[in-house]
Amino acid sequence: MKMTRRYFLKSAGLLSLYCGLSPILADIEDVKVTRNKTLVVIFLRGGMDGLNFIVPYNDPHYYQLRNSLAIPKSGENAALDLDGFFGLHPKAASLAPFFAEGSAVALHAVGYSQNTRSHFEEQDVWETGVIGNTVNSDGWLNRHLLTSEGHGPIRAISIGDNLPRILRGKAPAYSIRGLDNLAIPKELQESQMMAALESAYSSPTDKNNAAYQLSQAGKETLDSIEILQKVANNPYNPKVTYPNTPLGKKLQQTAQLIKANIGIEVVEIDYGGWDTHRQQGGVNGRYANMVQNLSQSISSFAKDLQSKLDDVLVITISDFGRTARENGTRGTDHGWANCMFVMGGGVKKQKKPIIANWPGLAPEQLYQGRDLKHTIDFRDVLAEVVGTHLGNNNLQKILPQHQFKKVDFLN
Repeated sequence: MKMTRRYFLKSAGLLSLYCGLSPILADIEDVKVTRNKTLVVIFLRGGMDGLNFIVPYNDPHYYQLRNSLAIPKSGENAALDLDGFFGLHPKAASLAPFFAEGSAVALHAVGYSQNTRSHFEEQDVWETGVIGNTVNSDGWLNRHLLTSEGHGPIRAISIGDNLPRILRGKAPAYSIRGLDNLAIPKELQESQMMAALESAYSSPTDKNNAAYQLSQAGKETLDSIEILQKVANNPYNPKVTYPNTPLGKKLQQTAQLIKANIGIEVVEIDYGGWDTHRQQGGVNGRYANMVQNLSQSISSFAKDLQSKLDDVLVITISDFGRTARENGTRGTDHGWANCMFVMGGGVKKQKKPIIANWPGLAPEQLYQGRDLKHTIDFRDVLAEVVGTHLGNNNLQKILPQHQFKKVDFLN
């Protein structure tokens, strides 16, 4: 049987390693930033409607813009008050205690000045942290890995079918479909086959040779599979019951990886389906069900981690927000600014749990008469996450071409 590296990566535990090119970062020096912290990024793909997640219920124009989608200000299924102006979607009630205790914060009206409202382009921008020419750019999380030294053998993992662009680049990053999929096929379990693989990836002597680069990648993949299989084979008993959903399972496995103390520094999870052009629903319906799943899964994850949450930060990102006014099919279209949810031990206790220089929803306050304006640049948020939580101050290399302003939401 002819065994190629591609077949092995596809067969052995559905794990892949990406070591690509980093055109933005050349001839850099690594900096030790071993803070022993973990960042969990949940990408809400499709463009989440932030106006119905963190609800500006005391902006009177909100109710004028959303006849069927608005979350009530009072009564049954009302928004859960956060600060007297903003409220939480009622199906996100499981997150309310974290806001109350100060371990969660929401940033509202976040975006940037050149949003195209295109899924493809805006996901590129949020994943690369580069505005404009993103064709040759790697992910900002990979640039963090490349400019720092970690504290374990496996620093970055995406739990999903493919490695997302946010983790692609020169630094090693791994993609797994899940810990329960890490079984080696029967034909690979034979010692002769494994010995052949190890021999195939033995290092050539010339480090400048392309074969050396390939052998190093192969050896790293073999070593990582072995580590992850040990984690997967160790019975895991979570402290809570997670939602029986793909997102719930991914966050449970994320908690398992963090508790295994193998040096996980970055975990990326996709949660798609937020492109709600029609029949979005307000307090009930498709959108509300997704909000409930997101909230309950994050809440379970936090409770499962217990004291380990002190060293973990969870953030949500999305393509863009949705239009302020609902459309004719009781949905919302591609918009502009959005909200970001942040939770973890590093969150600074705020006087109010919402950080926003609120631009307003009056007709003259909307961007192009249709969208929530942005007052916080998303790169400033990401910079604080990287610099303060992960401890990497190489911000001009990680998020180039931007002059940073402090948001001040992390300790």
